[in-house]
Amino acid sequence: MKISRVMGFVFIIMAGLIYTLEKGFYLLATSTVKGGFEAGDNTGVVPEIETIGFFENLFVPVFIVLGVILLIYGFSKSENNK
Repeated sequence: MKISRVMGFVFIIMAGLIYTLEKGFYLLATSTVKGGFEAGDNTGVVPEIETIGFFENLFVPVFIVLGVILLIYGFSKSENNK
């Protein structure tokens, strides 16, 4: 395989991994706040469990764009060589 195709796949996989880990840890952190609130029998407004958005971390969209560009470049170069 060409190096540009491999790097494209690596960038896309890393973007997905970063997004998944960040979303999971953020969800876990906000869930512990809600769990502590409900365990203490507090009154008032229950905290909302928040999730992180796709564009909250700058690396995720940048890695996706770089991966797609590298994949397009890699596949277009292989088409021209035939």
